[in-house]
Amino acid sequence: MSVWAGMLCAVEKVRRWVREDFGLDVRELTPVGHGADVAADVWKAATVTNTYAVKWSGAGTNTGHQVAAFLADTIPGIPEPVRTVEGGLWTFHGKKKRLTVTPWIDGVRAADTGLTSGQWTEYGVLVRRIHEAEPPERLRNALPHHSPVRDRIPGLAEELHTRLTTQPPEDDLEAELAAVWKEHKDTITGLLAARPPEPTGPRVVCHADPHLGNVLVDNGVHLVDWDDVVHAPREQDLMFLLGGMGSLGPTTSGQLTAFFTGYGDVHLDQEALTYYRHVRALEDAALWAEQALTGPDRGECIDILRGGLGPGGLARLALS
Repeated sequence: MSVWAGMLCAVEKVRRWVREDFGLDVRELTPVGHGADVAADVWKAATVTNTYAVKWSGAGTNTGHQVAAFLADTIPGIPEPVRTVEGGLWTFHGKKKRLTVTPWIDGVRAADTGLTSGQWTEYGVLVRRIHEAEPPERLRNALPHHSPVRDRIPGLAEELHTRLTTQPPEDDLEAELAAVWKEHKDTITGLLAARPPEPTGPRVVCHADPHLGNVLVDNGVHLVDWDDVVHAPREQDLMFLLGGMGSLGPTTSGQLTAFFTGYGDVHLDQEALTYYRHVRALEDAALWAEQALTGPDRGECIDILRGGLGPGGLARLALS
């Protein structure tokens, strides 16, 4: 089967699933290329009357969609998942990958355009309302306390460290990756050696990945992609707004002030910030390096890794 024929087959398969599972007659299905999650496929789906985002993902947990549905009832800026014909929030296809549908937000990605001062304040209000939400006990107890991917990261990082510092590269891109890894060897070994204590402070609903790549803007600010939601200290989310994220977070003091004008007063636990920065920095280093070896977008992954390990990146901030 040709690549083109394979793509047509996949489109027809997803259209059938959406029709059977969600009762939506999709007339046009277009792949969406944004996002770093290689475990997910996303499409823009158009019916005669509406447009939707269709996601087929093996990442995260089911709880994220339950939380998004709960929050969407009372908080503007969170897309409400479309229910299945049986009243559920997802169905499973393939190797237990979740198929979900949400209304399509016909706006721009904040990662591409940035946010105005007013939008930063609006985003601060949105994040504060998420953190103040009180889900029912059943849902709160179902929330994971950390991302399920976290546990495999130290072992993966050690394997990559051995491969990239002791073994000959298999091609030019792996040679470039190894050069970046060796250039930042001190930072990487620092991340591998550090073991900051896990915070024990009060836990709230956290999106766990609220950088601007997951923010869409039309006539308001929307936070999408709830796969990784956790019940954790608020520093899990606020870490993304406090440096080390490049253009995916505030880049000026004015933008940071605007965000906290909306978010409001908060006492930040510096040890919790250190913990979450360390966890994310090691996760980013390992996962971007792994994808640089296996694809897709290998060259782009190397560039992202270089930025994360370099001056101003999250890794240096986590070790400071």
